[in-house]
Amino acid sequence: MLFNYTYISHEVEKLQEYLDFLFEDVWLPAEGNFDAEKLKGNKQLYDFYVNNHYVDYDVSNDINNDEGVAANFFNSSIEKIFKAFAAINDDDFKLELIDYYSNNNNIEEICSNPKLPILTYKDLETIQKNLGKELKAFYERLYGNKSPFNLKDFGSLKTKSLPAHYQAFFTQNNEGKCPFCGIKDLKGIHHTKKEAYDHYIPKGKFPFSSINFKNLAPMCNDCNSSYKSTKLVVGKMANRNKAFYPYATSQPDIKDFEISIKLKTSDILKIKPKDVELEIKLTDFDEEIGAWKRVFGIDERYKALIASKNVGIDWFQMVNEGYKNAIAMGQTLTKKEFLDMKLFEAKYNLKAENGFLKSVFLEECESMGLF
Repeated sequence: MLFNYTYISHEVEKLQEYLDFLFEDVWLPAEGNFDAEKLKGNKQLYDFYVNNHYVDYDVSNDINNDEGVAANFFNSSIEKIFKAFAAINDDDFKLELIDYYSNNNNIEEICSNPKLPILTYKDLETIQKNLGKELKAFYERLYGNKSPFNLKDFGSLKTKSLPAHYQAFFTQNNEGKCPFCGIKDLKGIHHTKKEAYDHYIPKGKFPFSSINFKNLAPMCNDCNSSYKSTKLVVGKMANRNKAFYPYATSQPDIKDFEISIKLKTSDILKIKPKDVELEIKLTDFDEEIGAWKRVFGIDERYKALIASKNVGIDWFQMVNEGYKNAIAMGQTLTKKEFLDMKLFEAKYNLKAENGFLKSVFLEECESMGLF
């Protein structure tokens, strides 16, 4: 990614704290049968369970996601996962789960340390099939339209706490551009609609981090749905790679990237993506660059942008035709001076109007003598 987000602390993080309590104080030490007393260490969860004690209801047939069904799902999941933990007689495995829980929620370390042991649902179900099945059914549903956290008791995630987080997030992160591609604008605090939050480490493949906001990052629709989807930024589990972390505090900024463009044709008005050679470098970040380009289709998208009539070709025309117009209006400057002015505009804010690509493209056109 071309620049980082700043992570913000917010009351929505309380949801992850509930899950930490359930894992550490309820499920991990599970023995015997579950009862409400097991939740007394967390008053809100205890009160919720007691006040919404579920009736026998087949949640698999839930299509309306009304409040009763959502409460039923949450309470019954607590019980089912407790029962699955209680059935485990392997204390060493439980100790390993403590580390896995911590590691799976340490998103920055997952991105920076390919050797960090992390747990997939596939691995978990191989060892403890029932536990894996119950955890997946629970965690996959914690974020989205059917989440029990959408209930008022939990702060109404979808209608209140998430929109409040979004406003606070984009008040701080106000660049207005998607940092994962640098191309698309992001809807901010002045929009009634919002961008989707991406699970950077996919919630469908890894347990424990589906409501961890250090694993949730707003992303443009092209990056989120068209390119990344459920791809794993850290590569294959057997041979993981480093990846950029959206909330890193020491990661380089857009100005630190070395982007070079070589054109195989001088006929810019008919340029095609195949005519563009693109290279992106960042000292000491080769793995991260490779993962970013792979997951977000960076080469394809940047080349397509340069070959676009209304983007790259327009950049070229704005120098040629713009200079003619400037002269016609009585300006007395050379074409080189006009080009330098356009390069200054592009470099002044590299995030605005694709300046990080525009400036490099215009410099390559200049080096080929096309102006």
